[in-house]
Amino acid sequence: MKKIPLLIIPFILTSCVEPYYFQLCKITPDNGSIIKNNIVYEDDNCTVSYNLWEEGGDVGFSIFNKTQSDLTVYLNKTYFVLNGVAHEYFQNRIFTISANKGSTVTSYNYPVYWNYNLAKVESENSIGLSTSYSEKPQVTIPSKTLITISEYRVSQTPYIECEFDEYPTPRNIKTLHFNTSNSPFTFYNLITYSNTTDTLKFENKFHVSEITNYPKSLMFDKIDTTLCGEDLNVPIHLLKHSSPDKFYIKYD
Repeated sequence: MKKIPLLIIPFILTSCVEPYYFQLCKITPDNGSIIKNNIVYEDDNCTVSYNLWEEGGDVGFSIFNKTQSDLTVYLNKTYFVLNGVAHEYFQNRIFTISANKGSTVTSYNYPVYWNYNLAKVESENSIGLSTSYSEKPQVTIPSKTLITISEYRVSQTPYIECEFDEYPTPRNIKTLHFNTSNSPFTFYNLITYSNTTDTLKFENKFHVSEITNYPKSLMFDKIDTTLCGEDLNVPIHLLKHSSPDKFYIKYD
């Protein structure tokens, strides 16, 4: 009987193991609605839209001014609150935008007596340009326009619970269900803004209502690509389950 070298055994044992996994989290908007590709919250002055479909769950938002006058959003009084902990959107940062402007300089060396051909020499000069600006504690939204504000994620770490398999096989998929009282992630954005007469607070609340762990093989769809009717044989793999009320956490 032919023996398998011991050094090869670990490779054989791990070659069939999924290289990484995904935790898929479904969100329930407590006081909002899902409209097309957005979770939407609305009051008399503005419409606030979310799409959390990113790794970790992007809780950034777009806020549209429905009124005929300017709205002012106070970032130093606007918070992302996760499980009771408040995080201010205004960070008092200084941003720098840099750009390089390059040019080519051509020169010629001096000929020596046995060679009357000039040798061409090229070099590059570059000028660095930068502009710095400070983060504003408040932003103005003109009438019938929107701005986008993004800063925080729900979680980059998967939720762990006893008897909830972190590394499931395709035949062993389980979903956990939660409500507002037992959800591991409850969160909201508290937006403070003013119109021409009042300063108002607008809460957009969410909670994670479902969590499912998937192996990599169940998280991607293969899409064949074509150009002018010809198959390029370069398939694209896209994540499944894409939805504005879901996000995912990748882990190994």
